[in-house]
Amino acid sequence: MKFYRYQGVQYATLSYDGDFVSSSIPNPKLELYEYDLFKETLKGYWIGYGSIVPGNLRSEAIWVSKTAKKRFAYPSKQEALIGFIKRTERRVKILKNQLTSCNMLLSDANHLKLTLL
Repeated sequence: MKFYRYQGVQYATLSYDGDFVSSSIPNPKLELYEYDLFKETLKGYWIGYGSIVPGNLRSEAIWVSKTAKKRFAYPSKQEALIGFIKRTERRVKILKNQLTSCNMLLSDANHLKLTLL
């Protein structure tokens, strides 16, 4: 059995000098990660990459609940995509709130700066 998780990633690019640098233009990619089932329990699954060494399950595996609304990975690609969309929508909401807060603080700071001059 396989489990799936979509994630947005952005890779660094090579400069003319051969150094890795952040791209000046956003270039995110949507990637699908596949996890193998190591063990199934009554309440969930232990998943991870490759094969597991007996007796060393917890150090390399991730536990996923069978009943939770939000999970690390899902048993179908469609559920994984829906999970990614919900995570990303929540992230956008949080970042918009932080941006509004930062703009308000900058406005207050600039106003204070003018009164102190």
